[in-house]
Amino acid sequence: MSTAVSQASQALSSLLGTTSSSTSTNATTPSSSTQNTSKTTSSASAAASKLGMNDFLTLFTTQLQYQDPTNPMESYELASQLASFSSVEQLTNLNSSIKDIQSYLTSLVSTQMVSMMGKEVVGSGNTMELQDGEISSGSYQIGSAAKVTVSIYDENGSLVRTQSLGQQSAGTHAISWDGRNNAGTKVSNGNYTFKVEAVGSDGNAVSAQTKVQGTVSSVRMENGTSYLLLNGSDSLKLSATDVLEVSYPEAA
Repeated sequence: MSTAVSQASQALSSLLGTTSSSTSTNATTPSSSTQNTSKTTSSASAAASKLGMNDFLTLFTTQLQYQDPTNPMESYELASQLASFSSVEQLTNLNSSIKDIQSYLTSLVSTQMVSMMGKEVVGSGNTMELQDGEISSGSYQIGSAAKVTVSIYDENGSLVRTQSLGQQSAGTHAISWDGRNNAGTKVSNGNYTFKVEAVGSDGNAVSAQTKVQGTVSSVRMENGTSYLLLNGSDSLKLSATDVLEVSYPEAA
């Protein structure tokens, strides 16, 4: 019997990648048998999380082959090991399925975004492009009447222009800017961002949503995310989750 137990120990150690300690079999008590079985169950559960199905079945059948026939493993312990492996196998399959779904959804979103080529879109954003004193379309929306201040920043985050617009009604309002800084000097072409602060009659801040608008000129994939590029610019872009409205451009 000691030879069989030794072979079982070596077989399990080989499969689990661990070094088994020597086991004395001169006296077998219910307590020591339960402890040994518990250790074996824990080792098998840990192995199931790392090994594949074939490896687990090899380990499991080896364990059955070398168990003590006078004190075999209880049925609930066998069920526990099988349930442990089954759970790990199901999680592995689920993870694979989720990856497949993510890949499919990414492809689907890209296809849908391509269908927006040439259409007018409005989306959440606050970047506008300045070209020779003309800016791309930007706007803000407030839920209630408020005093509004618009601040415009360059690509370095430096304040360029502050516009105190006074009391504005609830709704959507276009951003208007002549391309000059606070000193009245024309600034260079490029990308600028705008921030909107709105204060209600009670002195409390009013939420203001900033938006950008443009014609979809191309679609680009960056780090697994698809973007709509607007007005032929590489910097004016919207992700699918940023898009709020889609429409056909007005006829000239």
